[in-house]
Amino acid sequence: MSGIQILIKDASYDDYVPQKFVETFDPTIWGFDIDDNDLTIVKLGPYNEYYWEAWDSIVRRAKCNQNGYIWYLYHGGDLFAFCEELMTDTEYYNFFGEHRQAAS
Repeated sequence: MSGIQILIKDASYDDYVPQKFVETFDPTIWGFDIDDNDLTIVKLGPYNEYYWEAWDSIVRRAKCNQNGYIWYLYHGGDLFAFCEELMTDTEYYNFFGEHRQAAS
C-alpha cells in the first residue's frame, strides 16, 4: 500500500476542494482534533471570509487512524492523505522534496 493517496483532484474543484472534502469525507474519521466551527465555516464555501483560515486549521489538525497508521492531510493543489510510516523513501522524497531523516 502506498503511503500517499489522492483524495480530491484540484482541477475539477479549484477553490471548492476544502468544501468538497468536508461534504464528502466523514469528519468523525478525520476529526480527532478538528474544530466543529471550522467545519461549519468550510461547508459554507469559499465566499465566506474565514474559509481559508478555517481550512488551514482543519488541514493542520486533521488525522485519521487506519489500522494503527496515522494519516494526515496535505493540500497543494490536489488534496492528499499521507502516512509517513507507509511511504517509501522515494515517495517521501518526491512528496516532501527532502530525504527522510534516519531514526536515531
